[in-house]
Amino acid sequence: MTIVSRQYDLASILGLVDEIVLGQKTNTNSVWLAQQLAALGVMTVEHVSVEDDVRLIEEAMRRLAGETPLVICTGGLGPTADDLTRDALAAALGEKLEEDGAVVDAIRVRLSARGREMKDSHRVQALRPKSASALMNDAGTAPGLRASVGGADVFCLPGPPAEMQPMFERLVAPSIRAPVGERITTRLLQVCGLVESEAAHRLGDVLARDRMPTVGITASRSILTLRLRHRGAPGTAESALDATEEVIRERLGPFLLARGDI
Repeated sequence: MTIVSRQYDLASILGLVDEIVLGQKTNTNSVWLAQQLAALGVMTVEHVSVEDDVRLIEEAMRRLAGETPLVICTGGLGPTADDLTRDALAAALGEKLEEDGAVVDAIRVRLSARGREMKDSHRVQALRPKSASALMNDAGTAPGLRASVGGADVFCLPGPPAEMQPMFERLVAPSIRAPVGERITTRLLQVCGLVESEAAHRLGDVLARDRMPTVGITASRSILTLRLRHRGAPGTAESALDATEEVIRERLGPFLLARGDI
């Protein structure tokens, strides 16, 4: 498969697992993907989780594809009745599903190597919309899919991390080119002894959303985490982060506990 790279600045991630929507699982796939995209210089602007419903998945695909040039979906590519990503992608494209002979052969070979016979349920995984291309799965039988929805690139990857992660690294990451000269660099500062509202009052304009680096606050029990994020040329990140950290130290002084995770 020839991998053609494209420049992206923004991305969104769509997780398709009922257990995530119901709060029974944490979407670790979305966390991992956002980290990989940030390392490539691409900002993830939205994480969405949708239950196993064709209409809801299609609507989410269409909306996200209209807002970001890159959409990555995980889950829903298996052989069971609740694996609906293929159907939703076909609906978003206005196309019918068709069987990919090369994928059928690849699934048959993988199953044979395990001493198993191919069943009709396995062949379901070889279906794809006509304009979509299959992404071969070296760790399982469910291939991924790549398609263009409304001008955005949509990658559909299997849900199991042991299959999703190597597929992303092998077939998705090489197709991503970040905006020229841009990288995302993050620094964490830990604060103790202040409530969030007081810290925000002391920081004032440092928290303005139109400044660079941006600074955000999250609270967990008695610890506040200040997340400094710089987006721009790699050579300018450290000096910009240092300057912002100096201002924060001036305003929060003895309440600063540590730099980085604790």
